[in-house]
Amino acid sequence: MSFYYLFLFVIILEYLWDSVLNVWNVFYSTKVSKIPDILSDKISPEDFEKSKKYLKDTTRVKIIKIYINLFINLWFIIWGFPYFEKFVSNLTDSLILQSLLFFGIYWIIHSLITLPIKAYSIFVIENKYGFNTMSGKTFVLDIIRNIIITIIFFAPLISLLIWFLNLEQNWWWKVSLAFIAFQLFISWAYPIFFAPLFNKFTPLDDENLRKKINKLLEKANFKVSKIFIMDASKRTRKQDAYLTGIGKSRRLVLFDTILNYSPEEILAVIAHELGHNVKKHIPKLLISFSIFYTFMFYLTNLVYNFLQNNNIFGVNSVYATFTYAFLFIASILYFATPIINYFQRKFEYDADSFSAKLLGTPEHLISALKRLVKENLLNVTPLPIYKIWYYSHPSPEERLKKLRQD
Repeated sequence: MSFYYLFLFVIILEYLWDSVLNVWNVFYSTKVSKIPDILSDKISPEDFEKSKKYLKDTTRVKIIKIYINLFINLWFIIWGFPYFEKFVSNLTDSLILQSLLFFGIYWIIHSLITLPIKAYSIFVIENKYGFNTMSGKTFVLDIIRNIIITIIFFAPLISLLIWFLNLEQNWWWKVSLAFIAFQLFISWAYPIFFAPLFNKFTPLDDENLRKKINKLLEKANFKVSKIFIMDASKRTRKQDAYLTGIGKSRRLVLFDTILNYSPEEILAVIAHELGHNVKKHIPKLLISFSIFYTFMFYLTNLVYNFLQNNNIFGVNSVYATFTYAFLFIASILYFATPIINYFQRKFEYDADSFSAKLLGTPEHLISALKRLVKENLLNVTPLPIYKIWYYSHPSPEERLKKLRQD
């Protein structure tokens, strides 16, 4: 019974700490009255107050979602998983079909319960601040597409997982290899097969901008097969640009919402993304996450074997036991989040520095970052521990100061 209560303690602690950090961040950020000096030329007092209100509203939704997820998981851990294990085992003798039904029931219940909060976030909060451009039709179609993609991918993945679990006691390394292979496949396939299901990608038709981008790519000695404009305005007014894919699937994508930036600002943002690739941040992250998830599956395997031998939660199947073990280890490793984000923030600094050097000046990236902060209502005064815990990018003030120093 001691492990049972330890399990519940760890699960609850994760969600409580998450909620505490979010609430604390709001109290801290909204009490700051002074705009950081480095942003004062771009962020007006009205912008500053609007960003605080946006933070308050989005955090309220986030807190509700945190506690809904906590309630769902506790209900499943204490009652749901044992009940549905018996339910699916009475429907079929096939272990694979049982596991698919078991995980499918969890996914359906979780999706249905959290759907209203997702809709509220998009159609109320994002509408309130002028970001949302998504129609009800697009929202529904996105849900349908996600359901189809989830079934197509996770049905064979779950089947493979159950096969490994049933094959031998120490399955962690086989599951890890399969997961790494899946990651690489998604990195290659996403821009070609999946992203076009949600957005329209058209070749950049601005000849002047295209020439400047190609010149920048040549200067960086970096090859991109295609440059696309994505119809991001179909869902949001927020701006962004990114490099995606590996090998021949690699492509540069610009949100259509960023095209009102100056060519120099766009080039600075692109140069930042090039920095991640030229400095090998992407493969380093893939390797790091592969090591992390291999370690995660190793620990999950240890807990899985312990649970199989002790029948603590009243379940017997490999899929239910794996679920308990995975949830427990995932909650423990949640507390390693600051370590992971620390290295990602270092990569962002490196990419910023690369952009400044490639363009010969940091001013264009500084200008672009200030616009992104202003127009996306980013929090410019985050709580330090919240920033350390959750920010995969340095705060706007830190990035701008570092660019000035370099």
